[in-house]
Amino acid sequence: MKKISKTLIPFAISAVLMFTNCSKDDDTTTIAEPTNNAPKIEAQSFNVSESVADADIFGTVKATDADKDELSFSITANSDNLFEITKTGALSLVEGKTLDFETKASHEITVEVTDGKAKASAKITIKVIDVDENMPPVIADQTFSVAENSTSSVVIGTVVATDPDGDTLTYTLANSTGALAEFEITGNEIKLKSGFLDYEVLSSHIVTVTVNDGALTASAQITINVTDVVETSTITVSTFAGNSSGYVDATGTAARFALPSGCTVDSHGNLFIADGTNHSIRKVTPVGVVTTFAGGSPGYTDGTGTAAKFNYPYDIAIDANDNLYIADSNNNRIRKITPARVVTTLAGSGVSGSANGTGTAARFSTPRGIAVDASGNVYVSDYGNHRIRKVTSAGVVTTLAGGTVGFADGTGLSARFNHPSGLTVNSNGDIYVCDNSNHRIRRITPAGVVATIVGDGTVGFLDNTGTSARFSYPRDITVDANDNLYVTDFGNRRVRKITPAKVVTTIAGNGATGSADGNGPSATFNSAYGIASAGSGVFYVTDNGSSRIRKIVISNNH
Repeated sequence: MKKISKTLIPFAISAVLMFTNCSKDDDTTTIAEPTNNAPKIEAQSFNVSESVADADIFGTVKATDADKDELSFSITANSDNLFEITKTGALSLVEGKTLDFETKASHEITVEVTDGKAKASAKITIKVIDVDENMPPVIADQTFSVAENSTSSVVIGTVVATDPDGDTLTYTLANSTGALAEFEITGNEIKLKSGFLDYEVLSSHIVTVTVNDGALTASAQITINVTDVVETSTITVSTFAGNSSGYVDATGTAARFALPSGCTVDSHGNLFIADGTNHSIRKVTPVGVVTTFAGGSPGYTDGTGTAAKFNYPYDIAIDANDNLYIADSNNNRIRKITPARVVTTLAGSGVSGSANGTGTAARFSTPRGIAVDASGNVYVSDYGNHRIRKVTSAGVVTTLAGGTVGFADGTGLSARFNHPSGLTVNSNGDIYVCDNSNHRIRRITPAGVVATIVGDGTVGFLDNTGTSARFSYPRDITVDANDNLYVTDFGNRRVRKITPAKVVTTIAGNGATGSADGNGPSATFNSAYGIASAGSGVFYVTDNGSSRIRKIVISNNH
């Protein structure tokens, strides 16, 4: 609270002193009071900022008095009762009052001054000085919705923002969740830029909109929810390369393979195939040009390109640097191939066994499945040992799970498998295994905890959920960007899909033996072995019995 002293104006007391002369003549003499001069005050002007606080003194009124009497000031005419004055002339605002240039730029008051006997007054002008009071714009978080099948340039929503000063606002879009590739802003309208949204991939996007009034800014989070649209999938199966058994480097169906098994795709879209009885690793470009990447004759030799030798390479995987890892099945070794085609042995002595160890001190028994996680760890289905082995980038081999033939969920060595084959690793680092002779798909956490995901263990064919579904010797497995699993169901001559919710469906093959291309349900396979995802709904399958490489394309139609 403001404390301003309030002082009463004092009375000036005068007296007439009577002196009596006690002489005999009894004469009386009177002395008169001196003449008082009134104080003088002139019109004055003060400048004060409109932001002045009510406790601030913004000026002092001046007055003079010829008699040097003590003066006291007061306000006799007050503009809107805004002002007050101390007895010494100090001006301030009345407590709780404010000034506003835009409301009134000048005020006039009358100040009276007194010396106790005489008074004088004058007009005092108080000029208000403008202060830049620009307020920032106001914008709140907002939410819009857009259908996943919307086309580019469609207006998703109009961002609402206001400016207290009425300034013109400009809008900019900033990124919060990788959404700038999808959206743009024109004026205050958010539009779809890419023309491609997918509810199943990402159902909600977040962007930040910033508004600017030319001096100040404000931002808000804009949530864009993608609404689902019922989709129909078109699935087509075609022959990508190969036609019959043989060994020919060529393009498309002019090329020849011999019992191709595992396959994988590199960062450039090239397909690599473990060409079993050709004892080679073949490379197929995205346009179908087939060449020999390494190997070509049976044996065991480390070297470069075709100087290296393999003995029935069964499966193949790739790491983030495009290094290939081979389950060299009949050599009981794990081999590594660099992008420069240099072949080395990562682990395995060549002698069948189950010993853990480092490099060539370790032993495997007919390794048939292989996968690599994001950290570069290699996982191997040790088919003959009914184990899942882990190999670090330094070649240190340990047993992650299994060890005795059978079926049991559990942790580490307490779990049981029956001839495990294909492997894959999802985005969480979980390993999925085709437990071939148990007719199940198993999951292993990085800590070695094994659980059954789908399959009831009975040989058969049934699309269903979880352990109500049935498989017949599932051979290989891959995963897409949404953690859907795809399995080559060897005995059923089909390709199956497993969602994260464990729903099993068939995407290609009708169970008949053959090599017919066509839409998913009408296509036939001879013996689907390896499978690899190339992204964007494209998959490659090695049709082992027909020595062909098949291509499956899944197109979602909104």
